[in-house]
Amino acid sequence: MTQDCLDSPSTASVSQRLPKGIHIIGADKPSAPRVETIPIPKHSSYYKDVAQQPTSWSYLFIHHMAVKSFQKWLEAYNADNTHPTKQPFFIHQATSYAYKNAETQRGVKKIVKPTISGLVFLQGTVKSIQKFLSQYFPQYHLVNDRCHGRPASIRDTIMQPFMNVLKAHPEQVTLLNAPIEKFAKDHVKLRVLTGPFKDYEGYIIRIDRNRQLVFDFAGHAVALRGVHQEDFEVAE
Repeated sequence: MTQDCLDSPSTASVSQRLPKGIHIIGADKPSAPRVETIPIPKHSSYYKDVAQQPTSWSYLFIHHMAVKSFQKWLEAYNADNTHPTKQPFFIHQATSYAYKNAETQRGVKKIVKPTISGLVFLQGTVKSIQKFLSQYFPQYHLVNDRCHGRPASIRDTIMQPFMNVLKAHPEQVTLLNAPIEKFAKDHVKLRVLTGPFKDYEGYIIRIDRNRQLVFDFAGHAVALRGVHQEDFEVAE
C-alpha cells in the first residue's frame, strides 16, 4: 500500500488517540508504544518496484458517457486472438431499476452505470499501460499519484479485495474529496489483521455516524465501511 504523503513526521501518544470500540491487539499493554508516521521519499524504490510489476494496477478517469464504449472496445480487443497480449481491466457497474414513466409509474427499465463515475482500472506495468494507451487511446492518460508525482500504481494484493467489495457491496466504498492528510491528523494509523482487508493500513474515522477505515488508495483518500469489527494493530 502506498504511504501517506505527509510533510513531516508526527509523533503522538497511542493511549490518547486510539479510536474507541475498535479491537486493537496490544493496545491494553501498560506501556503503549509511540507512533511515528514517516513519509516514503518521492523517489523510493518501493514505489518503483510496484510500478514495474505486471500484476499491479493503474487507473484513469474518462468522461462517464465514454465508459460504456471504452469497455466494449476493451472486451473486443481481448477477445481478438490476433493480439499477442490482452489488456486486463476493471470497471465496476451497478444495476438499478426505475419506472419508464415516472408519472404513471408504469414499465420498468434497467439502468447500468459505473459505481464510481468514469473510473477505469488497467492491469500491467505502468510502462506497458502507457504504451497501450499511446497506441490506441492517445487522448487518455493515467492518473498521477499526487504523493509521488507519477502514474499511480496499486499492488494486486490491495486491488483484489477492493474489487471484491465493489462487486458485492459497492455502497461500502466512498471516494473522499479531502486529502489523506486531513484524516491522518490527530489519528493513529492502524493495520487490519483479520478479514478480506488484512494488511490494509489507515485511520478509523467516524463518517456519517459510521466508523470507517480511511486509507490512501494511490493518492486518493477512500473510506471503507464494515471493517471496524476486525482486529487491528498499530502500524509502526
